[in-house]
Amino acid sequence: MRLKVIGAALLCSAGIFAAYALSAPTGMRARMRAACEPDVQKFCANVERGKHAMRSCLDAHQNDLTDACKAVRAERATARAKERS
Repeated sequence: MRLKVIGAALLCSAGIFAAYALSAPTGMRARMRAACEPDVQKFCANVERGKHAMRSCLDAHQNDLTDACKAVRAERATARAKERS
């Protein structure tokens, strides 16, 4: 019984990891966080993460973002557009 529970937990963890890995091109999420962290702290510190709230906050401050954050956001938008086509 215990092995079944552990096996099920491992299987669920593997599924969650796979979904996370496929949600953004390799390394893109890490580059986005690194490039945009100063902007997130400055403009979106009080925004609860999740449900695209952070993206909406960054969108609202697009003209004020650092060049690095703007560049990686544009790169990610291009990658998403390619995935959808």
